[in-house]
Amino acid sequence: MRSTLTLDKRVSAIAKARARQRGITTGQAVSELALAGLEHEKIEGTNGANGLVMLPSVKGHIITNEMVAEALADE
Repeated sequence: MRSTLTLDKRVSAIAKARARQRGITTGQAVSELALAGLEHEKIEGTNGANGLVMLPSVKGHIITNEMVAEALADE
C-alpha cells in the first residue's frame, strides 16, 4: 500500500541504512521496524484495553486464584 509519511530524521536514517544493508526498499525496512516495535510492545508493554502491565512469565511458576485471594486478604 502506498502512503506518504513524515518520519523523524533518525527513523528515516535507520530505515535507509537497514534497507541498504538488507537489500530491501526503505518502505519494507520501515514496515519491519514498525512490526518489531509492535511485537516488543506486545511482549513487554501494557494491555491497552485495561492498562494492566503484562509481566513476563517464569517457566514452572504458576499463580493460582487462591494465591491471589490470599495476597489480597493480607492487604
